[in-house]
Amino acid sequence: MVTNKIAFFIAALLLFGFIQTLYYVPVPLHYVFLGVAMVLVLITAQRYGWHIKMSCVAFMAAGAISIIGNDIPVFFKPWERFGLFTLLMIGCSPMLQGHNIDQFKRQLCMGALWAVGGITILSFIGYYAGFGQQMWGIVNSYMGITGHANFLGFYAMVSMVWLGALFFRCTTIKERYIMGGGWLACILTILLCASRASLAGGLIGSIMAVYLRFQKNATKLVNAVLICVVLVILAMPFILPYADVMLNKKNTDFENTESMFESARGAIWGLRYQEIAESPVIGVGAYSCDTTLPYANIFYSEANGSIELGSSFLGLLSQCGWLGFICFLCILVPIFRKNMRYAMKERTPYAQLWLPILTACLANMFFEGYLMTAGAVQCIVFWLVLAAADMCDRVADYPVFWEEEDPITPEEYVAWREANGIVR
Repeated sequence: MVTNKIAFFIAALLLFGFIQTLYYVPVPLHYVFLGVAMVLVLITAQRYGWHIKMSCVAFMAAGAISIIGNDIPVFFKPWERFGLFTLLMIGCSPMLQGHNIDQFKRQLCMGALWAVGGITILSFIGYYAGFGQQMWGIVNSYMGITGHANFLGFYAMVSMVWLGALFFRCTTIKERYIMGGGWLACILTILLCASRASLAGGLIGSIMAVYLRFQKNATKLVNAVLICVVLVILAMPFILPYADVMLNKKNTDFENTESMFESARGAIWGLRYQEIAESPVIGVGAYSCDTTLPYANIFYSEANGSIELGSSFLGLLSQCGWLGFICFLCILVPIFRKNMRYAMKERTPYAQLWLPILTACLANMFFEGYLMTAGAVQCIVFWLVLAAADMCDRVADYPVFWEEEDPITPEEYVAWREANGIVR
């Protein structure tokens, strides 16, 4: 049996291995990670039992139907990418469930949080130490030790919300300084990345974490807001220099208005809207786009089959149609509503961690397209977060590292809180 500690380190080490700008590993690590996760989940399922979340199966079926129902250029490699996504759904998503499978996936997700946190902090240090890298092109921004500024922005966003939640678990001033300093490093890293979507997601998730903590205590909530406002005002002279890239974000490499328009996210969204109108039910095909549309060739590559979707939700609608979108909502909405209940009504720490992180990811996905791109770490982390969030009705609390023993249930947690007269 894979112990909780081993599962934690499998996730942390393999996800940390994605940062091949410091060193080169001649192996596609996303295949390794997803393959290992899938095999271990299947072994666990065989030994200890499992059941299937049918909404996940329906979502995968919608993706397969969109591929079968369309004539997709071979360079997009839709079935190969769908196969990789199948590994992700088995190993990282809520699709397969069971007591031991749930434990394994929780440890994968906690390991992933430590991995993205480590990448973020190391990139922030690299900015001053000189081993972090800049990204030159349409926008000149900082990508740290990752392969793209958007990747680092996503890592920093997730780390920002996570550290914000951990701040409330601190028991000493020293711990609060460490968590607060890490949170500040995350927001500065996002500013260096010039990722507005990640900044918005990080702030939304952090604000939600504060609200969930103090929603039953109006005085503490107001005090927390006032302290945050004062700290932001005091930190403005220090923060503003880091925001220069984001505030001045523009397409400096283009010489005319037409080229600037073609490069804008609005143009990408326009393509997605046309594809939705063209095939609203099953879409134009998973992992593909309509190559005949004007300017479409700017936003996809025949060399590697990649596509700039501009939004996970618009990308899902355009590629898999309303069939795929509704199937995805059948996965997301029950999990989100369940987390809202346990975070706001039962007030369990577990739900109060995953709801802000999940909300931050969803906000980010409005502007970044990676929902079904299993080769992207953002996709892996999102589905791990969704799988962890789905367990909020069975788990009340979470460890900072890995679980040493079975966690208590929400009912046990609420009973303990009431028996001890704890008001939260």
